[in-house]
Amino acid sequence: MRAKTATAPRSRPDAAAPLHLVFVPFLARSHFAPLAAAAAAAATCGGNGTTSAVIITTPHFAALAPPSVLVRMVPLRFPGGHADFSLLPDEASAAAFFAAAEDALAPALAETILNNSYRPVAVVSDSVLHWAPRVARRCGVPHVTFHTIGAFAAASMIAVHLHGPEALSDPAVVPGGFPSPAKLHGVHVNEEALAHLPLFRAAEAKSYAVAFNSFAALEADFAEYYRTVDGSSKKVFLVGPRRPGTPRSEAAAGGAQRDPILRWLDGQAAGSVVYACFGSTCGLSADQLKELGAGLRASGVPFLWVIPTPTEGIGMEERASGHGMVVAGRWAPQAEILAHRAVGGFVSHCGWNSVLDAVCAGVPLATWPLRAEQFLNEAFLVDVLRVGVRVREVASKEDVEAVVPADAVATAVGKLVGDSEDDEAAARRARVRELGVAARAAMAEGGSSCSDWARLVGELRALHGHE
Repeated sequence: MRAKTATAPRSRPDAAAPLHLVFVPFLARSHFAPLAAAAAAAATCGGNGTTSAVIITTPHFAALAPPSVLVRMVPLRFPGGHADFSLLPDEASAAAFFAAAEDALAPALAETILNNSYRPVAVVSDSVLHWAPRVARRCGVPHVTFHTIGAFAAASMIAVHLHGPEALSDPAVVPGGFPSPAKLHGVHVNEEALAHLPLFRAAEAKSYAVAFNSFAALEADFAEYYRTVDGSSKKVFLVGPRRPGTPRSEAAAGGAQRDPILRWLDGQAAGSVVYACFGSTCGLSADQLKELGAGLRASGVPFLWVIPTPTEGIGMEERASGHGMVVAGRWAPQAEILAHRAVGGFVSHCGWNSVLDAVCAGVPLATWPLRAEQFLNEAFLVDVLRVGVRVREVASKEDVEAVVPADAVATAVGKLVGDSEDDEAAARRARVRELGVAARAAMAEGGSSCSDWARLVGELRALHGHE
């Protein structure tokens, strides 16, 4: 089934009518969260009720949506009942999942646009949903492409695509007049994403604008490069950091009792704890988990180690010891953890959502990327922003797959939450604290991201007003 092609008749909307935004996230938790957060915040920066929002998604992800947002649920029909792309087993077909997602979401998007009483309407969808701009155009409404990765990573991919992967010797400065002399190895570029980039860029060309979950003080230069590099002078808005609140499933469960993780942190000294988490989908082997645990203990630094999904060799557990606290098999309030006064460092896989959580909290990172654009995010954190330290150097595929020994983990943690008299560590902490202040200012009323969002909403309303 594909989207309807009919265009509904329009009457000129009332100038006071709110802009109704229809959000369509991709069916992966790391993609869903920032779009859901943007939907929840839709009215915040528009002011005076000028925007409202609905999310189109499946029942699995509806449970993760903020309670304040309307949700339209559609069934996903995929063999095996798999609902989250990030958790697909190796034998499952990624292409088949994308097709199933389109079959579920595209008709629902067209129907939501054409068969509701809201006018005016605009669509905001994940950049990987290449069919969404086409559906919006056929229904006669403007479309915004929302990137769930940062502008640095997106701009790096564009530069490599335009100049060819062969431009990356090992290592090489990103080509094409890039705003920063960041050096990358060929293995840092996701070959699958690079192969699909022409499809996504062609779809994006049909959008009215592009939005990044980022802010000007962090990535203005890279957003400008992205805007102009191919001569299209597309409209680019920095509207983040959009951070998810409590999912409606958690809100329904109550939440009056403070999380045991936060209670444990309450008893730790300020800036003394290193937090280790590799996201909800980046699993480590049993051997690597053993070395990571040994390295955290050997560092001599109190640690909080969260393993959100069931992992080989580690079941559901939550225990504290003289070394630290281990939490496995459940969701943890990461943004609150990083914002806690006791946390002084973050061992991370460098997913963009985690990067933003750390930056917003002013916490430096020990970088340990595993896949996708995470290696580009590491280069941004370590070489450009200088708020991170590498756990290991990766120059080849063999380096990616090799087990990182405990002593490398301990060394990185020591650099991160080390001696207060270490000038380099102190400078790193000062820089990331400044970025945290800038992130909060960007989202405040009159801040850069809030202003960009209000300007985007105003332009989308004007498009309807001039029909």
